[in-house]
Amino acid sequence: MIISQLNGGLGNQMFQYAIGRVISHHNSDNYFLDIDLLSNSQNQDTIREYALDVFPIKASIYSQSKNIVGRNLKRLLYSVRTVREKSFRFDPTIIDSRGSIILKGFWQSEQYFLSHRELILRDFVFPSRTSIKNQELLQDIEHSNSISIHVRRGDYATNPIINKFHGLCDLNYFEKAIELLKSKVKNPIFYVFSDDPDWCRQNLKFSNQTVYVSHNLAKNSWEDMRLMSSCQHHIIANSSFSWWGAWLDRNPEKIVIAPSKWFSDPKIDTRDVVPIGWVRI
Repeated sequence: MIISQLNGGLGNQMFQYAIGRVISHHNSDNYFLDIDLLSNSQNQDTIREYALDVFPIKASIYSQSKNIVGRNLKRLLYSVRTVREKSFRFDPTIIDSRGSIILKGFWQSEQYFLSHRELILRDFVFPSRTSIKNQELLQDIEHSNSISIHVRRGDYATNPIINKFHGLCDLNYFEKAIELLKSKVKNPIFYVFSDDPDWCRQNLKFSNQTVYVSHNLAKNSWEDMRLMSSCQHHIIANSSFSWWGAWLDRNPEKIVIAPSKWFSDPKIDTRDVVPIGWVRI
């Protein structure tokens, strides 16, 4: 039995799902998602909800607080071993875990699941249903030299504790990334995704055609990830949300630009967070 403890927003939950999915696949074992931490305000600065139900994932929900625990599972819980993430570096020994385990961490590296990329891509297929506005946007994105830009602000900007840890990508980063892609992509169209679209309109200046996407709110925010993943190229923030928007893009010639500074603290080693083929500036 493999259990992944979910924590954080959609992007973080996708990382936590992906590593457990690969281990359960290796072991031909049952896979469960522990959602109790999501509703516990004492364990996170921003309250999150379970978000993976938008995908056709292959896991069952486990929650002691909501009494979503089968009788047989209760017996097995006595023999579960906890596997904790030690750092943001890829730990290859985790993939070889055997027996009943609960995974606690963020596991933000594609190296945990890159060997099973197609398996993860099949699990993270977006629903066919969407709004007319998103359908029209998707058509435009797929028929242009589209570049997604994700500007993550929200609690990164408003919560002092979160800001101190994560930090914000500054204007200099976005300006350099935009100029780099303009030098490589002919007639680009920029699609800007953000939880603070007003800030983007006021501070990000473009000489090229630009579309600000700001209508996919709250529980529909996954629609932004779908649109991002359909773009040809990407400028991501220090955010797991836009990380996945870029990673899910199947374009073999995509250019992905990521910030060299993923967290505020330079002592945190994040060399394994950004895939090798992506450009860090």
